[in-house]
Amino acid sequence: MQLFYSKTSPYTRKVLLVARHLGLMDDIKLVPVNPLEPGEDFLHANPLSKIPTLLVEGEPALFDSRVIVEFLLDRAGMNDTGRAKTEVLKRQALADGIMDAALSIFLENNRPEEQRSSYWQDRWHAAINRALAHLEDGAVQALEHWRLDAMATAAALDYLCFRVPEVNWKDHYPKTAAWFEDVCQKDDMKATNPRD
Repeated sequence: MQLFYSKTSPYTRKVLLVARHLGLMDDIKLVPVNPLEPGEDFLHANPLSKIPTLLVEGEPALFDSRVIVEFLLDRAGMNDTGRAKTEVLKRQALADGIMDAALSIFLENNRPEEQRSSYWQDRWHAAINRALAHLEDGAVQALEHWRLDAMATAAALDYLCFRVPEVNWKDHYPKTAAWFEDVCQKDDMKATNPRD
C-alpha cells in the first residue's frame, strides 16, 4: 500500500495512528505530497487533490481519512458494527469537525491580513469551542480505550496546539486537557508528532 500524505495534516495523523495501532505500518509506503502543488500521480489517484490518499494494489484509490481508517480496520479484522460503532463514528465526526475548523483558521491566518474574514474566523472558533465543551461535558469520558474515536480526538487536539495555539482550550476544559496530556505519552502519538 502507498499513502500519499503530509506530515502536518491532522487527517493523515489520524490514519497513521490507526495504522500504527493495528500493526500495519510495515505494509504502508509513505509518499510525501504537497496538495497545493500536486504531481500527476497524486491527481490521478485523487482528483480532489486532498490528503491522505491510500493506494492499494488492484483497488481504486481510497481518499478521505474516514474511508481509509475504515479500510484499515476491516483489513485488520477490527471493525465493529452496531450501536457501539455508531458512537465511535459520532465521536470521530466531532474530532474531524474540530480539525476542519482548525485547518480553516490556520489557512485563513496565512492569507494577507486585508483578505482575512473575521466573520468566518469567529464562526470557526465558536465551532471549536462548542465541540470542546461537548467533550468536556462527557464525550471525553467515553474515550477510555485507545481506538479510532480517541485517536481522532487526540489528533484534533494536538493540531489545535500545533497550528492554532491562540485557542487556549486547556485552561477552559480541564478534563479534556488531562485526558489529552495522558494520551500524548503514548508511543503512537510520539511517533506521529508533526513537529519532528
